[in-house]
Amino acid sequence: MDILTLLKANIRRRKGTFISIVVLMFIISMALTLILSVSKSCDASLNELHSSAHSGNVTVMIKDAVFTDDMRQKLDNEAILDHYKVTPVAVMSNGMDCGDVSNENSCFFSVLTEGIRLVNKSCSGYEDSIPPLSKGEIYLSYGSKNRLKCNIGDKVTAHANGGDFDFTIKGFVAEPVFGAMQIGWKWQFISQEDFDMITAANAAQNDVDGKWGTGYIVQLYKSDDCGLSDGKFRRQVNLDSDIISNSWGSVTLDMSKHYTNIYSDNILAILLVFILILAVVVLIVAGHSISTGIELDYTNLGILKSQGFSSSRIRLSIMLQYLIAELVGSIIGVLAALPLIGVLTGFFDPMSGYITETSADLSKTLLYLLAIFAVSVVFILIITHKVCRISPIRAISGGRREIYFDSRLKAPISAKFLSSTLALRQFTSAKRRYIASVIIAAILVFFMLMVNALSTAASSRKALKMMGVGYVDLFIDFNETKSREEIDRVMDTVKENGGLQTRYFSHGVYLSLDGEEIYCSIDLYPEDIYVTKGRAPKYDNEIVITEIAADEFDLKIGDKVDIAKYDKHSEFIVSGLYPSMSDTGMSISMNADGAKKLDVKPRMVGGAVELAEGADPAKIKAALEKEYGDDIKVTIADENDEMEIYETAIQAMRFIIYSFSLFFALVAVTMVSTKAFTQEKTDIGIFKAQGFTTGKLRLQFAVRFLIVSVLGALLGTAMGMLLINKLLSVMLKGIGITSFYASFTPMSVIVPAAAICLCFFLFALFASRKIKKVGIRQLITE
Repeated sequence: MDILTLLKANIRRRKGTFISIVVLMFIISMALTLILSVSKSCDASLNELHSSAHSGNVTVMIKDAVFTDDMRQKLDNEAILDHYKVTPVAVMSNGMDCGDVSNENSCFFSVLTEGIRLVNKSCSGYEDSIPPLSKGEIYLSYGSKNRLKCNIGDKVTAHANGGDFDFTIKGFVAEPVFGAMQIGWKWQFISQEDFDMITAANAAQNDVDGKWGTGYIVQLYKSDDCGLSDGKFRRQVNLDSDIISNSWGSVTLDMSKHYTNIYSDNILAILLVFILILAVVVLIVAGHSISTGIELDYTNLGILKSQGFSSSRIRLSIMLQYLIAELVGSIIGVLAALPLIGVLTGFFDPMSGYITETSADLSKTLLYLLAIFAVSVVFILIITHKVCRISPIRAISGGRREIYFDSRLKAPISAKFLSSTLALRQFTSAKRRYIASVIIAAILVFFMLMVNALSTAASSRKALKMMGVGYVDLFIDFNETKSREEIDRVMDTVKENGGLQTRYFSHGVYLSLDGEEIYCSIDLYPEDIYVTKGRAPKYDNEIVITEIAADEFDLKIGDKVDIAKYDKHSEFIVSGLYPSMSDTGMSISMNADGAKKLDVKPRMVGGAVELAEGADPAKIKAALEKEYGDDIKVTIADENDEMEIYETAIQAMRFIIYSFSLFFALVAVTMVSTKAFTQEKTDIGIFKAQGFTTGKLRLQFAVRFLIVSVLGALLGTAMGMLLINKLLSVMLKGIGITSFYASFTPMSVIVPAAAICLCFFLFALFASRKIKKVGIRQLITE
């Protein structure tokens, strides 16, 4: 009972600290609930969608001519294969257009398959049923909506070997295998009448190499006793049947899920790390408050000891005070997060290509919160150990140690700059009191720098190249396949009108590397490939490989590999390592001569260029359009808004981190400055007796916290320069980035540092308003 009495008295006496901890834990618990619940909702919704559509463990796209009876027989005899499902498809090899927006990735058209769900008109859920399609109507995958900037009722044109075909969009469906915006292939659905017409046209007019036109989507299902991962299952089936080597490409169920949720997973992971670091900030603030409170209450704690309170009971009362505050904040935060889960999941739906059905992940949230509570208990036990050293006799007699000017380091005081130099003296003389604020400022600046680095990397030439994304000034599309000589002439025109830096003309194809399927970029200009080690593929038996793929297949420069496509096999040598985000970093590249050895003929229907420094994209665009007319379509990179949704995601993440950082700065500075003000009442009275005005004392108080924030900003900036590249390289490896390059600009460093410093100064100035209530009378009281 006496513990409860002491606890209630402490909470009433320090209600400001109690409320501050409640508010900080409210933010942390709300953010944790949102992040973990959105992640669970995305995973659960996608899994349910795959279950509804009966997706196979491996989905293969294959030409009908090579899916022979012999291959079917091999699949029938495969021990680890339970069964397979075959869906006839027509291939739109040159993609689709909607108005002025084009998507040149191949599409597979078929009639509706079982389990596909129709997105409702408000894009907030699914319809109970999906109406059949009439001639001229199409259901597009939901991920195509933003990619093609289209809506229900719009007209789209699909380009196939058999001609161009126009459709009216009847609705959008959640197709789980290829439906995400970031997946290149798309599986779209048309009526049986349209399918028969396109299939007949494609069969009559195949392309030059005879590999496109009509085919099948074959879904392979593992047997119940198969313990292999989806990737190893695919490799074994390919070794036994050659189905993957003969296919246009394939995707495992695990890969499809990874690609579909890749942006939500990475954005939420970065936010989760940020929130957990903020939990550390709460511990730092609480530790400072406890430590200072013990020093201020030295006499009272001594009296309690003289009345029979043991050190352990006093420490328990302090611990319960902070744990109750954390508990109250956590409960309020969890309850506040529940109605917001649907709002955040809806942000990712257009990218992921399905509608997320929300559910709260309270169990995992509880585990994280329990971990925070457990760390808090240990931390508070360590901080409150000084209670054991309090002597009742010394405390009652007022013999506590000095807590002000507690350092041998004495900064000089200047009469000319009295307020600022006095603030510096107060900081250096009690630097232990402000170390928590320095650490907090450093952490907040570090994360603000990190989100700035993510944002600015998208516009940095060097950063994009190091991450495996070419910096592009102009996109160039042709109305038909072009030869190397024809593209060379276009490049000559670019050179003559301003200058050319890098050419990005390639054809993507899936090959088999030692039995494993891998994406291969056949580069028309291999000498322009950015290579980090070794050299570009100069000869027809050389490839470059990404670092992720090299690690996965245990390869290094100089190793020999067997590469196959259809029935062609050839030996290649790894000549270098290069960065690429294609297929999340699992890719290789070779030149056109190497592709010929595998009977692969690159289809060059477009590409992009990086111009020389100072070149005018508009001028070069006009020159190309004048010379080549309707035969060419040129788009300035700034006019291409395909990445707008991803940039919006990064900006949203920046807003969250900035707003949380500034709010935490407000609460932390308020708590620390309030304690400092309490400790310095006597000194403030002395200053007032010496003629200092309230305004000067408040300014001096705020300048002290400005000094603290500047030190924290410098520390956070130094940490950012040293660690951000490495940290983001690890965190973004899932999307294929193994060498993140943070191109810090002066503004990207100055803005977060200045924001934190300004907030520290203003918040301290606001918290110091109580100084006007302190009079000379305070000296007599003391």
